[in-house]
Amino acid sequence: MTVTSPATTPARAAERRPALRLPRFGANAWFAVVALIACTLVLPPLVLMVWTSFTPGGSITESGSVSLDAYHDLVTSDSFKTIAWDTAVFTIGASVLAIVLGSAMAWLVARTNMAGKGFVYGCAFLSFAIPGMIEATGWILLLGKGAGIARGPIEAVFGWAPVVQSMPGIVITQAWSWAPMVFMLLVAPFRAMDASLEESALVCGAKRFTLLRRISGPLMAPSILAVLILVVVRAVQAFEFPLFLGSSAGIRTFTTEIYSSLRKSFVPDYATAAAFGTMLVFFLSLGLYLYHRATRVSSKFATVTGKAFRAREADLGPWRWVAGAGAFLVFMVYLAPVLAMMLTSFWPQIGRGDGLGELTLRNYEQVAGYRDIWTGVSNSIVVGVGSATAATLLCLVAAFIIVRSKVRGRQMLDHVLSVPIVIPGTVLGLAFLITYLRVPFGVYGSLWLIVLAFVTHYAPYAMRYVQPALLQISPDIDDSSRVAGASESTVFRRILLPLTMPAVIGSWLYVFFHAVRDVSIVSMLYTAATPVVATQLLDMWKDGTAGALSAYGSMLSVASIAIGGMAFWLSKRFGFRL
Repeated sequence: MTVTSPATTPARAAERRPALRLPRFGANAWFAVVALIACTLVLPPLVLMVWTSFTPGGSITESGSVSLDAYHDLVTSDSFKTIAWDTAVFTIGASVLAIVLGSAMAWLVARTNMAGKGFVYGCAFLSFAIPGMIEATGWILLLGKGAGIARGPIEAVFGWAPVVQSMPGIVITQAWSWAPMVFMLLVAPFRAMDASLEESALVCGAKRFTLLRRISGPLMAPSILAVLILVVVRAVQAFEFPLFLGSSAGIRTFTTEIYSSLRKSFVPDYATAAAFGTMLVFFLSLGLYLYHRATRVSSKFATVTGKAFRAREADLGPWRWVAGAGAFLVFMVYLAPVLAMMLTSFWPQIGRGDGLGELTLRNYEQVAGYRDIWTGVSNSIVVGVGSATAATLLCLVAAFIIVRSKVRGRQMLDHVLSVPIVIPGTVLGLAFLITYLRVPFGVYGSLWLIVLAFVTHYAPYAMRYVQPALLQISPDIDDSSRVAGASESTVFRRILLPLTMPAVIGSWLYVFFHAVRDVSIVSMLYTAATPVVATQLLDMWKDGTAGALSAYGSMLSVASIAIGGMAFWLSKRFGFRL
C-alpha cells in the first residue's frame, strides 16, 4: 500500500517561512547584532541633534539649559521668512517641472513609437554619471552672469539671454537634472498600462482630454504621486544647485543655510543649525506619512491583473521623427554643461571676446599641483568602497532576517534603517558632527566618520535593492536544499547569495557612485586631514579658482562617464538594475 501525504494548500504554503538558522549564532543573536548596529548608526545622531536644538547656549561638548530659544530666535529672525520662501518656491517649482518633463519623456518612450528613444535613456545615463557639483558648475560656465560662453550668442539672436544664477535658473536646471530620474521611475508603470482601456473610451466617443482626465490620469495617480513625493523630498534635501547657483544671487534654502551658518562663524551656532535640521526632518516625515495614507488602498488603481492585457504603442505618424529630433536636442542639452567645462579648461578666455582664445594646459598643471589632490582621490575611493561594502552587507543580513526568520520585532530593522531617507544630507552630517564631537571614540577627523555617515544615509536605498530580490525567492528552495542535507551556511553561500547577487551588485554600485559624488554630508564632516574629491571641488569653488575647477571637473566627468558606462554595461550583462 502506498502512503501519500496530503497536498499543501496554496494559502498554507504561502504562510510557510523557514526559520533562519545562521551558522554558530541563532537568529535571535544575529537580529540583536544587526539591530544594535542599525540603532547605533541612526538613533544617537538624531537624538543628540534634537537635544542640541533644545539646549542653546552651550558648547559643542556641553549642553546649555533646556529652552525653546533656538526655535524662537529662528522663527522670529528676519531671514527665516526669506529662507522659507526661497525653499518653498524652489521645492514646488523644481518638483512640478521635473514631474512634467519626466512624465512626458516616460509617455513618449513607453506609449508611442517615437524615434530616437535611445537618446532619452542617454539623458538618464548622463544624469546618473555626472556629479551634481560638476553639472551646476557647467551651467555657470555656460549661462553664468558675466562670462557665460552661451549668453553672447543667445543674446545676439534673441536680444536677451537667461542668467542661471537666479531662482528661475535654479528651478529649471535642477528640474532638468531630475527629469531623467522621474522618467526611469515612471516608464515601467506607463508601459504596464492596458491600452484596451483607452481604446474602449475612444470607441465610446471620449475626447483625448477626457481620456487623460478620467482614465489615464487616475490610473497613473499612485505612481505619479509616489514619484512626486520622492522629488519633493529630494528638492527639500537639495544642496549642490542651491549652493553653487544661489549663493551669488542671494538665494538661501534650509540646507544651504545649515552649511553656511556653521562655516561663516568662528564659533558655530549648533543649536540654531540643529533647530533647522529638526524642523526639516519633521516636515519631511509628515510628507511621507501623507503619501502612505494616500496610496494605502492600491487595489482600485490596478491595471495589470491575471487577465491578458496589451501595452500597445500609439502611432505618432510623421511626428515620431519630430519627437526623435527633440530627444536628440534634449540629450545635447544634458551634455552641454560638461562640454562647456571641457572647453573652458582648455580655452580659459572663451566667452570673453571673439574666438576661443589661447589653447593652454595651465589649468591641468594647476590641478596637478593642487594641495593633496591625489590624497583626495584615494580618500574618495576608500570612502566609496568602504561605504558601499558596509551598507550592502548590513542590509543583506538585515533583509535575510526580515524575510527568512521568525524573530519577533524583525520589522523594526526595516523601519530603523529607513529613517535616514527623510533626513537631508546636511542635516545628517550635522547630526554626526554633533554626536562624534561629544562621544570619546576618536572618530572625528577620520575617514571612518564619513564612512559611517554614508552607510547610514544610503542604507535605505541598499535595503530597497536587496529586500525585494530576497522576497522573490521561494522558501521551497531553502527547504529542498535542507532536505537534501545542505547545512545552513551552504544554503546561504551556494543558493541564496548567488540568486540575490544581481541585487547585491546593484546595491553596491549605487552606494559607491553616490558616496563618491555626494557633497552635502561630507561638507559638514571633512577636515584638512580628510579631503575627498567632492570637498576639493567645493574648496576650488570657494577659492574662486575657476580654471582649476574646470580642469578637475572635466577629468572627473570623463572618469565618471567611463565608469558609469561600464556599470550600465555590467547591469545589462548580468541582469541587475541601477
